[in-house]
Amino acid sequence: MSKSKLFRVCSSLSLFALVGVMLPACASNAGDGAAKGKDGDSKQAANPTAKPEGDPAAVEGQPVDGDQKVGTAAGDAAGDNKQYALQIDPAEGKVGEEGQVSIRVIPSETWHMNLEYPTKLQVTAPAGVVVAKPKLGKDDAVKFDEENCEFAVKFTPSEAGDKTFTGELKFAVCQDTACVPKTETLEFQVAVK
Repeated sequence: MSKSKLFRVCSSLSLFALVGVMLPACASNAGDGAAKGKDGDSKQAANPTAKPEGDPAAVEGQPVDGDQKVGTAAGDAAGDNKQYALQIDPAEGKVGEEGQVSIRVIPSETWHMNLEYPTKLQVTAPAGVVVAKPKLGKDDAVKFDEENCEFAVKFTPSEAGDKTFTGELKFAVCQDTACVPKTETLEFQVAVK
């Protein structure tokens, strides 16, 4: 084989390798146009950018550039979000004793957690409270699978009163044809006695 033919073959292989690396993480079969859902069934992706009529979750599930800011959570589901619910279950705290707050993301029926995304939680404690670990990654999660993600934030207060914690939770939810990175700005209170 001549050097010029060898160069063209190597260049073509490099291009194919690059294309293979650049394919979206949510698609599992690059060659046949089908993507596998979380139940393992093959589904034909005819036009992944088409927006089905009457399905607001499908419209919201289109790929985006960067993270989307989504408001503040105060112990309830995240507003009118059709992709997931955010739950924050603060506990009452006692001065000098360790307490815990559970922060949970529960994807809606047609969505699932993106297990490959670098999910992380950062919590800032108010004055008079120490958080055991203010930065948590997915390896620190109490539960992290396609059905939900749950973090336990452990804290120890040194004084009584209503304490307001703030933070940021980064994660991604997916459907069969699209993944959407999210950033939730958190604010929640713990009553310390």
